[in-house]
Amino acid sequence: MNGYIDLHNHILPNIDDGPASIDESVLLARQLVKIGFNTIAVTPHSFEGLPSPAVIMKNRFDLQEELDRLEIPLTLLPGSELHIDPLLLQRLKFGESLTLNESRYLLFELPMIQPLPVYTEKLIGDLCREGYRPIIPHPERTTVLQHDYSLIYSLYDAGALFQVTWGSLVGLLGPQAQEVATFMLRHNLLHIMSTDAHSAASRLYSVETAVDYIEKEQGKALAEELLKIRPGKVINDEELDLPEPLPLKKGAKRGMLRKFFFHHL
Repeated sequence: MNGYIDLHNHILPNIDDGPASIDESVLLARQLVKIGFNTIAVTPHSFEGLPSPAVIMKNRFDLQEELDRLEIPLTLLPGSELHIDPLLLQRLKFGESLTLNESRYLLFELPMIQPLPVYTEKLIGDLCREGYRPIIPHPERTTVLQHDYSLIYSLYDAGALFQVTWGSLVGLLGPQAQEVATFMLRHNLLHIMSTDAHSAASRLYSVETAVDYIEKEQGKALAEELLKIRPGKVINDEELDLPEPLPLKKGAKRGMLRKFFFHHL
């Protein structure tokens, strides 16, 4: 299977914690093509509207031009990894932040270690009411979700979807991330998967291993959904046909009181 689509990576050079040069970006592009990807959305970290869409688009154009010159068959689509902030909806409305390939879908990054902002669920709901669909990247690595699975359900009920990193399923990003990723896979809460690649390093090598695991655990049809069908629908701004999540069993991991997982900003 090839023709994969990746909706979360940091391939653009000199813009965030991804490649430091265009040569490193080219190396990453070659590796993505080698393991089966032909289309990716470039998603540099974005904090309060920076870097601007114009900067991201220019950087994407320059890298695409270089890939085309080198005959590397990888198509780069616009995007960004938008860190949660209270003005995010306004930034989107005024074109100050990028969705995935100008679709309704956007990467909506939560704090990795800190408590969630108190307005998190409301902002997700507001985004959905305005026609957007937030996708939370690497939820399995978010500390508060690792400690309280009921929060995953709450964010889903508010309107969020979830994008798990391939490496998490095979333990590359630690045992806690692997535990959460496996739980989400088995409870129909793993909607999309991505590389979250920052370089042509070991994180990419986990894709084939994770695909094998998914095929054995859930079947080849789901693997194709996660690699091609669902990300294809996202970049084409189409509705996703997703199964309902399985319920959280009574007594399952619920962690501390919810009030400790939210903070005021």
